[in-house]
Amino acid sequence: MKGKIAWLVPYPIEGSGGHRTIFSHIRNLSDRGHQCHVYIGEDRQQNMSEGALERMVNEFYGSCSAHIHSGYTVDDRFDIAIATAWWTAELVAQKVEAQHKLYFVQDFEPCFNPMGDNYIRAENSYRQGLLPITIGRWLSHLLRDRYGSKANYFDFTADTATYYHEESIAQEPAVCFVYQPEKPRRCSGIGKDTLAIVKQQCPEIKIYTYGSLKEPNYYFDHTHLGILSQKDCNALYNRCMVGLCLSSSNPSRIPFEMMATGLPVVDFYGDNTKYDLPEKGVLLTERDPSSLAGALIKILRSQDLQHEMREQGQRFIMERSAELEFEQCATLIESILAEENILEEEILPLYTSPPFTADYSVPSEPLIVSDIEQTQNVIRSSLCQRLCQNRIGRVLKVLWRGYY
Repeated sequence: MKGKIAWLVPYPIEGSGGHRTIFSHIRNLSDRGHQCHVYIGEDRQQNMSEGALERMVNEFYGSCSAHIHSGYTVDDRFDIAIATAWWTAELVAQKVEAQHKLYFVQDFEPCFNPMGDNYIRAENSYRQGLLPITIGRWLSHLLRDRYGSKANYFDFTADTATYYHEESIAQEPAVCFVYQPEKPRRCSGIGKDTLAIVKQQCPEIKIYTYGSLKEPNYYFDHTHLGILSQKDCNALYNRCMVGLCLSSSNPSRIPFEMMATGLPVVDFYGDNTKYDLPEKGVLLTERDPSSLAGALIKILRSQDLQHEMREQGQRFIMERSAELEFEQCATLIESILAEENILEEEILPLYTSPPFTADYSVPSEPLIVSDIEQTQNVIRSSLCQRLCQNRIGRVLKVLWRGYY
């Protein structure tokens, strides 16, 4: 059965992995014969035409044959309506006419906000009666356990036509780190302290950061590469010995892409990672710079461990190509269209080892010249102030007592 599907999608952001995932699935469903309509809200360029929005989508995420609409006003009736962000869930629940209403969930969005209005509003998006389809196993586990939702998932995968091992690229003694300070869940501060330890213990190691236009203000030697194309990411992963990708919420897709190239990965240990990341291709650690750095150093110093993690990571991804993800998601949606019952299988962690831990101290950040000058100015100012106070005190004493 082919369906008429409405997607309510946030305004496009260049380089957004979440948007790329949404439009990849929309493209796949369109290719399978479904009629997809995309409603884009939060017009940041004020009254953009639908043609301009369509060109932006095609430029950022590749060609898409869906019908693009400006704004969240949905006048037509649909077989399925799908929310893709917390502020679209209430709109789908209350403002859209559809036979089935779904929620395409890519992260636990309440934790994007401080505890307050938006945290609670984001959390309430799971209480709108929508049927969640999540990327990854952890989110379905969380929504079932915490909110009593009938969530189902499709697996994290990697596009192995884009991310693969290239024999022609020479490997360097290097670490690459996904640096995205505009996303607090990527823990750029913990990443900085982690890399400071690595650089102190292994000064010969090169450090590459990427993922943001903003350059990190690290005091140790590093190279910032900015926002990279998928092709350049693949080359970087082939060049390095280990990748550091931190997420304090749902896992990023990046560790799976790193594994596809044969790059060992280090990330946090927790419920949010152990349900989706594999036992051998990734090393999960306690959530502190010491343990993260210890894991990186352990991998950097052991060719045997690098080889084992490379093989295990690639073997894991071989069973999880992008085609699997598209097929799983489309099958769920098509089963809902056909009014079929979907079995809720038990969700168990993939990673069962305890978290790695290590005991290193974060090196003190050296004072730079401007800091030294500022400190000296404070000392001079304080000294001058004391001298002035003493001189004034002497003058007042003479005036009052008639002698010094």
